[in-house]
Formats: sequence, structure tokens, C-alpha cells
Amino acid sequence: MTSAMSETTGAQSGASSVAGSVTAKMRRTRVLVHGLVYFGSVFADFMNCQGWDFRYYPDSGLRNLAPMLRHLAAADLVYQLGGRLSQGKFLKAARALGKSKIVMHWLGSDTLDEFRVSGWDNADPWVLHTIEHWAESEWIAEEVRLLGASCKVVPFPSPRIPATPSPLPAEFRVLVYMPTLERSALYGFDQILAVARDLPDVPFELVGLLDGPLLDLPPNLRAHGRISDLREFYMKSTVVWRPARHDGVSWMVLEALGHGRHVLWSYPFPGCTHVASASHAREQIARLNMLHTAGRLAPNDLGAEFIERSGYQPEAMRRTTCARFKEVLAS
Repeated sequence: MTSAMSETTGAQSGASSVAGSVTAKMRRTRVLVHGLVYFGSVFADFMNCQGWDFRYYPDSGLRNLAPMLRHLAAADLVYQLGGRLSQGKFLKAARALGKSKIVMHWLGSDTLDEFRVSGWDNADPWVLHTIEHWAESEWIAEEVRLLGASCKVVPFPSPRIPATPSPLPAEFRVLVYMPTLERSALYGFDQILAVARDLPDVPFELVGLLDGPLLDLPPNLRAHGRISDLREFYMKSTVVWRPARHDGVSWMVLEALGHGRHVLWSYPFPGCTHVASASHAREQIARLNMLHTAGRLAPNDLGAEFIERSGYQPEAMRRTTCARFKEVLAS
């Protein structure tokens, strides 16, 4: 009897050990994502895959606070989208909960805001020297370094880049972006208006507007609100023009290149035409329109090829980003 019980106990112990081992292997690394609303929710959904559990929580009142704090306490890694020099409520909570694996990803105008509003005087030493700082481009990383933080260049993946480019549409059309009137100068709305008025026969579609209305628009410029997925607009556009005066590596630029669209951007970038003024943009749009009218305009194959070979395709970016997170967790 004793021997049988011993064998049974040993078998149960062995089974428990195996079950515990399987459970340990199945446990997913928990990442709490916080910050920019549109990017945060899309990013978390995209990054959820085998071995990873990404949860996004915005700043949206008391009803959101309790579940966010619960998941923050359980998180293996905290990922803040959008940079800042001070702690703020969220980072204070992360610090109070003893979180040591925190990544802050700077994505563009956040550096501009910190230079203008906060600067070095309000920089928190814990934010500067304890948090892992990433930037999506070398030029944004350099700005973060000027703010006093060590910073690595880590691209920010868009899940909306297509696997292959698409044919150009039958009608020539220009796609532009501006999120708010308050930041119209930053996004070059003055240039957009000027070029649209100079080229009355070219349709312009403006997306992303969160406020308004926009008054006195030329008849060939139509404004749309926030669009969760711009695929339909890319399919109907020939040119994507981004005259931003300060920018990160725009998802819109990457997605447009993946679709094989001709991209005009205020930053030099592979596959894009660098335009630094409204007059230059007008010349390029008129030139592309003439080629289109003559039936001689092909998709931007160079841009699509750059996206494919540079590792910006979504699956490649997900693997790279997960590898970066593993490095942080192991450090």
C-alpha cells in the first residue's frame, strides 16, 4: 500500500511539474502600451502574437484608471508612445509600482513640444536616465539627445503597409494630411491651400481633421475627418504630399510608398521626392499630372522596392520590434 501510494504521489508530482513547465512556456510577455491614441491602439492590436500580450490604455478618465493600474502592476514592460521630459501621472504610477523596464518612443512633434514648452529646466533626471529612449529616425534621435537623453534609433512599425503596390487610379488626385487647425502651420496647410488654388483642375483630398470647419477652401480641396484606415484613399490617389515643417517617419509616407504612390515630402527619404516649398511642390504635381494625362506615369516602383528591402514590411517590423523589447527585458 505504501509503495503504491508513493508511486501515485510521485506520478502526481511529475505531472504537476510537467504542467508547471508547460504553463511557464505558455506565459506571454505582458506589455502595457500608453500614449498616442490612434497609434497606440493600432500598434497593440498588431503586436499581439504568440508569446506576447500587448494591452493599450489611453488617458480616458476614472473608469479606465482601475484596469490600467491593474495591468500596469502585472506588466513586464511599459511602452510609452510619445516622448516627454517630465513624469506625468502615468509615469509616476509606473515608478511607484516599481517598474524598471520602461521604453519611451519619440515619434515626431513631441520633441518640438518639449523644446518649446518644457526644455531642459523641467527635465526629470529619472525620465532622462532611467527610461530607455527610442526614436523612429536618426534626426528625431538627435533632437532627443539634445534634450539630454541617450536615445536609440528604432523604427515604429505600421501594420497598414501592403505586401505589394497597387495600380495607379484612372483619375489624378493628391492626398494631404492635417490633424488640427491649431497645428496648421506645422503641417504646411498654407502650402496646401496655395498649391490647390494654383492647380484648380487637380483634386486634393485632405484627411485627418479633428476640428473645423475649414472655411474658404478652393472647390478642388475636400476635407475629411480622422480615417482609421487610409487604404481606400491611397487607392484613389496618385500623389501623397506631406509638407510638414517638422516630422518623424510618417506612417502615411511609408504606407503610400508601399502602395506605389508618388510621395512628395519635406524631408529627404528613399523613394520620395524631396520638396522644400510650395512652388517646388506645385512644379512636381504639375509634372506628374502631365505624365498621367499622357498615359506615361507608372507607379512609384522605387518607393515600393525600398519598403520591401529595408525591412518596413509589417511582419519583418514585428519581429524586429519584439527582438528590441527582448533586449530591454534582458538588460
